[in-house]
Amino acid sequence: MKGGLRQCIKAGSLDRRPGWLLKFGYDAELVETLKARVPHTRREWREETKEWWVNEEYNGVLMELFGNFEALAFLQCTMFSEGDLTGGVK
Repeated sequence: MKGGLRQCIKAGSLDRRPGWLLKFGYDAELVETLKARVPHTRREWREETKEWWVNEEYNGVLMELFGNFEALAFLQCTMFSEGDLTGGVK
């Protein structure tokens, strides 16, 4: 199963862990697969913005689930320096 992301932004969790903010069209099977493959301690659903945050440790899972994850993540990382993505924090 490979879905398509509408948004993939390098961003931190609510408690500042590194990862990705993802938006994709609703697909019940895809949501259940994401929940099964990424522990609840490594993902967040943000109801107000209708997006998921997923810890960067699960990049491999995201590549398997979303056909365009690698392209979006790679392109974003080439647009910014490491300092831009971390807010200057290393």
